[in-house]
Amino acid sequence: MRQLRKRGKSGVVTLPKCGLERDGVLNEDGAIPGEQNVVVDRLGRRVYLVRLVDDAQVPDPLETEVVERLAAQRLMEQDAFGQPRTAD
Repeated sequence: MRQLRKRGKSGVVTLPKCGLERDGVLNEDGAIPGEQNVVVDRLGRRVYLVRLVDDAQVPDPLETEVVERLAAQRLMEQDAFGQPRTAD
């Protein structure tokens, strides 16, 4: 778990370095590049999406495994007409 910290009038949170390394964000020295742009979107109450820009492209969240899994789960909870399934 990370801690939200105050910086000026904004909140700041750190991203795990091991995740940044796995995603190829770090440079040859294992440091974060000085010009790494980030897009932060508020999805709902206390829910935020952080995306690291790559070659001027913002990753599409619809192409992530977690969104695909949530969409599949939602489909499984509905009948053929998009209504919630009943217990019977």
